[in-house]
Amino acid sequence: MNPSMTPSGKERNYIPWNRKWNVVRRHLPIILKPTAAGLILVIIWKLVLYDNGIFFSKHSENPILFLIMPLVAFIYVIFASVAVESVFSEYKIISKCVVTRDLETFLLYRDEQLPIMMHILVGSPSFILIILSLFFNYDDAIIGAVAIFLITFVVVLTWVISTELDDYERSIWFKEKIPKEWYEIDIESFFKEKSKF
Repeated sequence: MNPSMTPSGKERNYIPWNRKWNVVRRHLPIILKPTAAGLILVIIWKLVLYDNGIFFSKHSENPILFLIMPLVAFIYVIFASVAVESVFSEYKIISKCVVTRDLETFLLYRDEQLPIMMHILVGSPSFILIILSLFFNYDDAIIGAVAIFLITFVVVLTWVISTELDDYERSIWFKEKIPKEWYEIDIESFFKEKSKF
């Protein structure tokens, strides 16, 4: 059975050429960005910090592991979840508007983006977690490298996905499906005219 067709023989609502390798090629940067960030930080940590013995004292190990990192990680998880859920919900609304040709709802969400305050709430604990992982006193260089890479990867991946979902105009499906004139409509003028009726 052709995956681009429904059982009744109709085309599914996606862009046929944007499948298989094209999907992999387009989404590869989303994986490469956190991978590159993780590798860069591991190299910096090894050459600058670990080899020169720049890290927190052994006495600070328990407070960092059992107090500071769990608290910061807990705060991070809460706000990262809120951010991802927020942008994903908006993404689904925009998608529904495109399918149903609901211009009015589309315009309400067209220019909305994740507030700067939410970026700060997600970014601050992310930065703290990475700093703590960089300066933690690891007994083994391999364990340290793995820990730093994984923490950086997860934090940067969450950030990249949130910003990608927040900017739906990057989506090929939206580019193909949204009429160009919808982007050119002045929102204030549109709703001002609508309020007259």
